[in-house]
Amino acid sequence: MSSPVLIAIDASPAATALLTLARRYCRPGEHELHVLLAIDSTFAVHEQPAPYTTEELEQYPAACKEQHQADDAVAKAVGELQQAGFASQGCMIAGQPVEAIVAKAQELNCELIIMGHRHLSRLGRLLDPSISAKVIDRVKVPVLVGPA
Repeated sequence: MSSPVLIAIDASPAATALLTLARRYCRPGEHELHVLLAIDSTFAVHEQPAPYTTEELEQYPAACKEQHQADDAVAKAVGELQQAGFASQGCMIAGQPVEAIVAKAQELNCELIIMGHRHLSRLGRLLDPSISAKVIDRVKVPVLVGPA
């Protein structure tokens, strides 16, 4: 039985580094890789990937664009991992990243979480606390943090 690993990405190019970390430390057949991307709920048009209506595109162009980028990033990441031989699934969740990552890791009973870290100044961390630090404080599994 393969062990679940959660990879928390965003839609930035830094996600590639996280997938590289996962391929380095996980093994096909031994680990099932789950990709998660959390977006602000104000930018979530649909709960799951679905075509946008003309009305949605006209009323919520920024939200449609944001969710489309998120859905594409998850699909791309899952495709890359599957091509590398991993059993992999992905999802986009509308909500706060810390809560989404912690809940998904608990739901999957993950043995590891892989996520990025932004290099912030002390002032930056004070004004915008680290998501990775908050996740580390709330989970009981190892968290592999890569540079973002």
